Order: sequence, then structure tokens, then C-alpha cells
Amino acid sequence: MPGPIAIGDEAPNFDLTSTEGAVLMLRDEVIRTAVVLYLFTDHEGERVRRDLAALAAGRERLARLKARVLAAAPAPIARLAELQKALDLRFPLLSDDRSFCRLYGVEPGEEGKPGAPALAVVDRRQQVRFLANPVTAVEAALPEVEKILSGLPSPTAGYPRAVLNRCVEWWINALRRGRRASPA
Repeated sequence: MPGPIAIGDEAPNFDLTSTEGAVLMLRDEVIRTAVVLYLFTDHEGERVRRDLAALAAGRERLARLKARVLAAAPAPIARLAELQKALDLRFPLLSDDRSFCRLYGVEPGEEGKPGAPALAVVDRRQQVRFLANPVTAVEAALPEVEKILSGLPSPTAGYPRAVLNRCVEWWINALRRGRRASPA
């Protein structure tokens, strides 16, 4: 079995059940936005709660940088939903029932000692751009994550000019139609 992934590697895809009642797939998420991925094993630990709270506090800044926050743990969806509600998290928690976290080197700890969480940034090409394993504290890592996200190209950077021009033309025509239809 190959070792854990590293920066520059292609991020392994997943299809995991979320606390929002949907199955999320990484390859579907990265098409729209970069993903900040927090992986943990101790869903009851104080450290994880602090990290998740830091991600919740930084969610708006990350959204402005075109990134979505996801967190995954090998815990039942009901327990993750309780955690999400208790911390008032506005991002999905994913139930890792397929050992996805292990691909990032996140292993359950020994009895009485929780495993260390990891933080990763996956870009729109599904490549790992940042990986902190273990992450010392999400709050301390967020400035570096934001710097990396701000350096990523626009989601439309690779689109052919003809596609962009058609989209702009459609948008302008829709605005014009709306003006004619509105009363003067």
C-alpha cells in the first residue's frame, strides 16, 4: 500500500455521506471551488472542537477566496450531526466509512490518545496544494491556507475566450430583456 499523499499529488476522490443528507464527491466539489479539507478521528475532543470553530470563523474569508470547507471523520453520521449542531457549523461534516482519512495519514490514536488531525487544500484540478499533517492548530494554519488560495487561478482561467464571450453576451441580453419587460 502506498504511503500517505503529499503536496502536489492528486487528491483521492471520495463519495461520503454528509450531515446535510447528501453524498458528496470530491471531484464534483473541486470543479466549482477549491476545497479546504479538515480530517480528524476524535469527534469528541476539545482540540477538534477548537479547530472546527476556527474553520467556522474563517469560512466567510475562505468563501471570498473561492474555497469551500469540508471536514471528514470516521464517525457515524448521527454523531457528526450532533457535533455540527453543537458548534453551529455552516459547512458539512462527512462520515468517513471507507478509511479516506488514512490516505492523508490520519490514523486513529492509541487507546486514550486521539489521532492527530490534518488540514489540506485541494485545488480545482484536484491536486493537493497544502497539507499539514499533523496540523498544530487550524487557527495558526489559516493565514498560509488563505495565501495559497489567493494564488490559485480564477475558476474561469482555463475557459476558452469564445465560451466566456457567449456567457457575457447571454448575461447582457438577459439584462436587456429584463429592462424592456419592466414598467417605465
